[in-house]
Amino acid sequence: MMAGGTSGSDSTVLMELKIYAKGTKAFFSDDELAWVQTTLTEKTIDEATKKVHMTFERKPEGETDSKTQEYRFEATFDELASKKKVLPPLCNAPLLEGIDDLTSLSHLNEPAVLHNLQVRYGMHNIYTYSGIVLVALNPFDRVALYSQDTLEAYAGRMRGELEPHLFAISEDAFQGMVRDKKNQTIIVSGESGAGKTMSAKYIMRYFAAAHDDSATAAAATKDGMSHVEEQILATNPVLEAFGNAKTTRNDNSSRFGKFLEIRFNERHAIEAALIRTYLLERSRLVYQPPRERNYHVFYQLLAAPGADRERLGLAGRTWESFHYTAQGGNGSIAGVDDAVEFANTAAALDVIGVDRQQQARIHALLAALLHVGNIEIGGTSERSGASISETDDACARVVGLLQIDGVLFRKWLTKKQIVTRSEKIVSAIGRAQALVVRDSVAKFVYAHLFDWVVRTLNEALTGGNGGTPPASFIGVLDIYGFEHFEHNSFEQFCINYANEKLQQNFNRHVFKLEQEEYQREQLQNWTFVDFQDNQPCIDLIEGRLGVLALLDEESRLQQGSDATFTEKLIKQFAATPRAPAPQTPAEFFRRPRFGADSFTIRHYAHDVEYEAVGFIEKNKDTVPDEIQNVLRASSDAFLADVLSASSTESNNSSSGGGSAAGTAGGQASAASGSSGSGSRLSVRAPRKPTLGTVFKHSLASLMETIEVTESHYIRCIKPNDAKAAWLFDAPMVLSQLRACGVLETIRISCAGYPSRLPIPEFIHRYRVLMPASATRALLRKGSGGMQDLSASAAAAVPDEYRRHATDILQAVFPEPDRFQVGLTKVFFRSGMLAVIEKHRVERLNAAATAIQSLTRMHQARTHYQQQRKAALALQTSARGLLSRRQLRCLRDTRAAITVQALARAFLARRHFKETRTSLTRMQAHVRGSQARNRFKRLRDRFAAVAIQRRVRGFLARQKYKRTVFLVVRMQAYRRAHLARKQLGKFREEKRSAAHFKEVTYKLEGKLMELTRQLDESQSRAAQLAVKLRLADKEVSELRATQADTIEKSTKELSARVEALQHAKEEADAQCIKLRDELASSHKQLEAARQQATADQEAADKQRADLEQRLADLQRELEESRAQLADVRAQHQQQMLIQQQSNSGSGFGGMAPGVTAGDKNKASSIKRSEMHAAGASRWRAAGGYAATGYDMADSSSSSSLSHLPGVASAPSNTVSFAAPLPPPSAPATTTNMASVAASAASAHQQQLHQRRPHSSDYARPTANAASPGTTSVANKRSTIGGDEGRTLAKMLGALGGFGGNNNGSGGVSNMSPTLANGNARQLHQSLGGSTILEEEEDDEDAGPVFELRSEEDVREMLEHDDLLIAEVLNELIGDLQVPMPNVDAEYSPPDLLFPAHLIGLCVIKMFQYNLARRIDRLLMSTIARIQKKTAAFESDYTSAFWLSNVFELLSIIKTSMTEHQSSAHEYAESERAMNDGMQYLESLLSDIYFGWIKDLQKRFVKLIIPGVVESEALPGFTASDSGFFNRLMGTGPRESSVKIENVLSFFNHIWRSMEFYYVDPAIMRQIMSELLCNIGVTAFNNIIMRRNFCSWKRGMQIQYNLTRIEEWCKTHSVADATRNLDRLLQLVKLLQLQKSTEQDIDIMFEVCDLLNPAQIKKLLSIYAVSDYENPIVGLVMNEVTRRAAPTEKSDKILLDTNDLNDQVLYLTARKVPAIETYIPPEFRMPRVRALVDSQTDMSYDDMDVPEEEEEEDELLEDYDEYAPYAHNHRQPNVDMTHGM
Repeated sequence: MMAGGTSGSDSTVLMELKIYAKGTKAFFSDDELAWVQTTLTEKTIDEATKKVHMTFERKPEGETDSKTQEYRFEATFDELASKKKVLPPLCNAPLLEGIDDLTSLSHLNEPAVLHNLQVRYGMHNIYTYSGIVLVALNPFDRVALYSQDTLEAYAGRMRGELEPHLFAISEDAFQGMVRDKKNQTIIVSGESGAGKTMSAKYIMRYFAAAHDDSATAAAATKDGMSHVEEQILATNPVLEAFGNAKTTRNDNSSRFGKFLEIRFNERHAIEAALIRTYLLERSRLVYQPPRERNYHVFYQLLAAPGADRERLGLAGRTWESFHYTAQGGNGSIAGVDDAVEFANTAAALDVIGVDRQQQARIHALLAALLHVGNIEIGGTSERSGASISETDDACARVVGLLQIDGVLFRKWLTKKQIVTRSEKIVSAIGRAQALVVRDSVAKFVYAHLFDWVVRTLNEALTGGNGGTPPASFIGVLDIYGFEHFEHNSFEQFCINYANEKLQQNFNRHVFKLEQEEYQREQLQNWTFVDFQDNQPCIDLIEGRLGVLALLDEESRLQQGSDATFTEKLIKQFAATPRAPAPQTPAEFFRRPRFGADSFTIRHYAHDVEYEAVGFIEKNKDTVPDEIQNVLRASSDAFLADVLSASSTESNNSSSGGGSAAGTAGGQASAASGSSGSGSRLSVRAPRKPTLGTVFKHSLASLMETIEVTESHYIRCIKPNDAKAAWLFDAPMVLSQLRACGVLETIRISCAGYPSRLPIPEFIHRYRVLMPASATRALLRKGSGGMQDLSASAAAAVPDEYRRHATDILQAVFPEPDRFQVGLTKVFFRSGMLAVIEKHRVERLNAAATAIQSLTRMHQARTHYQQQRKAALALQTSARGLLSRRQLRCLRDTRAAITVQALARAFLARRHFKETRTSLTRMQAHVRGSQARNRFKRLRDRFAAVAIQRRVRGFLARQKYKRTVFLVVRMQAYRRAHLARKQLGKFREEKRSAAHFKEVTYKLEGKLMELTRQLDESQSRAAQLAVKLRLADKEVSELRATQADTIEKSTKELSARVEALQHAKEEADAQCIKLRDELASSHKQLEAARQQATADQEAADKQRADLEQRLADLQRELEESRAQLADVRAQHQQQMLIQQQSNSGSGFGGMAPGVTAGDKNKASSIKRSEMHAAGASRWRAAGGYAATGYDMADSSSSSSLSHLPGVASAPSNTVSFAAPLPPPSAPATTTNMASVAASAASAHQQQLHQRRPHSSDYARPTANAASPGTTSVANKRSTIGGDEGRTLAKMLGALGGFGGNNNGSGGVSNMSPTLANGNARQLHQSLGGSTILEEEEDDEDAGPVFELRSEEDVREMLEHDDLLIAEVLNELIGDLQVPMPNVDAEYSPPDLLFPAHLIGLCVIKMFQYNLARRIDRLLMSTIARIQKKTAAFESDYTSAFWLSNVFELLSIIKTSMTEHQSSAHEYAESERAMNDGMQYLESLLSDIYFGWIKDLQKRFVKLIIPGVVESEALPGFTASDSGFFNRLMGTGPRESSVKIENVLSFFNHIWRSMEFYYVDPAIMRQIMSELLCNIGVTAFNNIIMRRNFCSWKRGMQIQYNLTRIEEWCKTHSVADATRNLDRLLQLVKLLQLQKSTEQDIDIMFEVCDLLNPAQIKKLLSIYAVSDYENPIVGLVMNEVTRRAAPTEKSDKILLDTNDLNDQVLYLTARKVPAIETYIPPEFRMPRVRALVDSQTDMSYDDMDVPEEEEEEDELLEDYDEYAPYAHNHRQPNVDMTHGM
């Protein structure tokens, strides 16, 4: 049996030793560094002797020359099995170094925890999770972790989503309060200097700012916080001033415990707060150790300027002048200005309601306390007693400031009174005892002042309702940590007692959480190793006969002393030398080795030896009753109020309210004081509560509060004693980890199953360990392969997955107790996760080795084949080389023979040349002499010939010019004669309208041809002129050169002949050459001169001819235009007269004087005469003009389009009218229609030639002039247009509609029926389309609202409220927004008609100067639209009204821009229009920003899952979730939202805006806002979450961003992608190398938009992937160095795009025409009547010449909606009106 057991234990030991392979890293303890990392170099296992020997080596980091240190480990199997010796703790893999949760370490042990904290601290990460505990290391430096952006980033986030932070703990507490309806407590603990106070301050700031509901506060500050929240933050400087002091460990050490209860109402908004304080260190007031200070408030008072310093006795004095502030020897703090801090404290007191008068009294009390310390007490012996001089200045100051009786005060400071049953005995006391009384008075007053401050804070924070229980609260406990000094006294005893109670609560809480987790996962056969309960130690302190009980007993005895107290403790707990029973109070007590004035208590963190000296006095903490009576008898009401707090606090001491332990002395003194002044001497005073008793009760109350709340723990760690920034003292940190319970938490976790993984993630990561058959089965069952396992929800894990997880674990761990498979997670014993990770690495390495072997085999085979091929090639090359060498030898032999032959030939030729040269020289001398004589004769002859040539040329040119002049003159006379004859023919032919078109085209062709020829002639003449000038210049240069050359050559030749006869041959040769050049130059010059002369003459002739022809043609063209105008006017008049005669009735009769014989006279009526005839803009025919979205510009429309007989073209074409028939030919409807159709077809072809890229002319126009078809565009009318203007001109010429200024003429005299009938007859006779069918339908439906005159229009606009009701109800209130439909196509008029109709009404009101009606209409419209869009029910509604409001604003701005009137009577109307535009701009801004906020609210939910988490790129699955996410079952998981969802959202918004014709600038700005939201949100999440910071995740994000950029490019919003630049650089940084210092330079160069702090933050949380080099310390040190200069100013998070601070800047477009289209289903009789009465709203008084307007036949294709209209022509008619 024993052998079997031994064998089993040996196998377990051997299995554990297998992990320790060569190269394994492990920890060894070190005296200086606590723990060091070593590497296993040698391992020896002797199974025979059952011994193991291992050797480890360590090389110090950063020391290249240092020797390696060697560590040895030796043990037997039995020692290892019995745990007498423990194997060296293993190091974690580099992948886990710097992980943000200590419990996720694969090897969870003390050195691993310490090392991970050191690594994170070196990366400047001060926060780390340890299960439910947040470990916070003090950086002793300013860090950018608490900005408003960071605060907002953690708001609303689950714990574990972002990096560890105390904001995450605060948010977790808040969410727990809201979700679970349970109060919360945040316990912040740590030793002095660890950062507890700052942590608690930032927590309070988080609650005051992150979840601010300003609606709950009656008044909010300028920062947006309520008054209560501002008061909560104001408590920090007040309590720090009165309760904090500088110590050797901390410059701002809290010398009291504080529990802040932040109260929330039902809406979870802060409504009040309550502060409870514990154990104020009053002894600091009268004594400070070296290098420490008193409380801050005294130094602030001494440094503060003011006029009251003289009254307070502080004038000219510093901290060195007072005994209570000078004992520490240091009165300043580096970087702290006490004067500034005094101002901050005063401001905080103002906030909490302490007025300046009360603050002055506080300053008087503080000054009095300073003077108390300076009271000099005399006395040389105990017998003579102590004494105080009556002239003592300090005592006089105290008496004056406290306003007390000075005689009694001096008396009771130096005497004492003993009360017996029969008498009172007054006796003197010694100097030492008098000093104790003096100090006790100071502590008594200051303790009550501190309590008064706390009470005042509570009254301000609770509003006087402190006793009312809150709906919920979150408590923040800032409590002192475990203290162990060289000398420990009563204060350390109380502090450690409190920590024992808190540690017990913490241990039970951790145990409870672990137990609940195992029960929830339904683990089987698990048992807990019982955790170490410190209840016996607590019983030792607070038990029935414990330390506190014995201390109280001794304190009540008259002769009690510290020595007696120590003897009683030893007698009670260490009376016998035997070992105490386990788990009893006596086990935790140790008697001193030497002396009897101390005792030791074995606390959970450390054994602490307490010095009993002073325990009794500090526990009593009493002040003589006589001194109390003197103080209470003060005439100062404020001092009486401060001291009266003792009675109130004594009543609340049992409940823990208020300042629980700070006033123990006051309570005891108050109790004794109540009996000190009675007349009965035998009355027994009640028992006084001691300081220990009060603290025990307050601590019990605190623990009751914590027990009923959900606790959250923050453990603050002080990394070094020197307060140096970023210095990590490992032994010191380790001792604090043990003291604060972090290691105890880990020990409890290790007793169970500390490591755990969700089952899907476990299978996803360790599937390589699964058998092949199981892998295939899983692939068949899965939805998309192994990568989809991470997408499975942890809450719904199939049983099959659990079986697969069990198979993997059983294959790795033979022992079943190494793991447990729960419902959703796999649990591992401590270290087992590292074992299975090692198996995974080995399996992957084996697979990699197999792949490498195959790859190397392929490479070797390839190499062999390459070598063989190279050998063959080499042999071929060698053979070729030998052959070439042989060939070269043969060639050399042959070449030698050839060279010899050539050499011999060369010698023979040279001899021949020498002989020939001799003979040639002789001949040259003779010939030279002959040549010179010949040259002289030729020169004389050339000069004579040149003179003759010039004279003859001049005479010939004169004769030629005369001949040309005569010929041209004859031709001119002849051509003029022919032109006159032709003009006569033209005059005869022009009266025939049939030739008009041909003549026009011919004239245009001739004009264009002549223009072209003229341009060419002018260009050619210019070129010839340039050539002529160049030729003349060249001739003159040649002449000058020739003369100079000849003269120079002659002189040189003469000189050389005379001087050098031997150079005669060379001179003769040069003369021959010069002669040839001279002859050639003369020939070229003569040819160029002749050509230039001919060209000039031809150009002059052609130019004169063209100018003459052009003048003739222009004259003929002017005459033709005049005749054409007369013919057109006559034809128009004849057409109207004929129509009147055919219908049997006229338009009220023709005007007097207008007869058939006056046709020519009527045709000559000009535009100015029309204006003089009448300025009325009311027209009867309201439906003749085509839609304004389809018309060309009025200033560039065809002159023939004015004719009423030409049918209007379709909406997407612009047609020319055909030429009119002659006046004698009857104009029938059919002929006019056919002519119009042919002209439209011809012009459409012309437009296709001019604009081949336009899609507006793609529709067929066969039915353009069909009288039986009517399009939607034909049923719409436009205010402005050529047809209306032409019709008005014709009717004005006939006199039928010539009204006057009062509008009484014209159609006003006709009946409406007759007018409508005549209009229809006129329209039908003119061949127009059936535009009036809509009016006929309205007549059939019911009575029609008609406006007969301008007075009717004005009356309706000014007094008819039903018009405004129609606009508000039909166009806004009851309007159903049309939804996008692929079957229906909407044009801009179909969707923007509300804006145009409202704009029409506003403009008409402005025309009639109706300012009040404008105000009413615009304000009512704005209010109704605002109400309609307030809810943002759908994107369609928002886009529709955004487009319409912008269109309405553009219409009004366009009208005001065109309005040039400066009449004073229009001032009010202009004011109303300007106000309306401002309100419309505000409405547009409200709709825009409201819609943007609604879009962002919905879109922000897609950003992280769709852009960051979406893994659309195959092969780069990022399993990078943190341990806390796995613990919560939230990772890793495949995002259900893909990048396609983000793009679909973009498409939806873009198509909605495009459908409703939103302005392109607005569309681009909206997309820019959404892209900015992506850039900021994704950036801030990535840089705050470790699980997003990996290179695989960076690849996925970059792919998703590329998809977004492509979308932007295809939608012409590529400029908006600049909002993603920083995000793109952040993603690029994730993918760059980060292992060397060279990589740092690349990072900073590539990521130039990121500041150094952001780069440092990203690298500090970067998650190293498998087989990726970890970021070494040198890299982080270099990055830290670069970030240091700007780290304080750099922001880590990007600023969110606050829409509240933005302003919408848009430029209203110019609306050329008001569209008056009204859908048929709308019954708006008044609006319809107003539309029908307004045919032409254009400026009729524009100074455009009539001839220019009639003769311009070119149309300007202006498309206003071109950027976003698909196939709709837009209006290009200027929207003008007469104002």
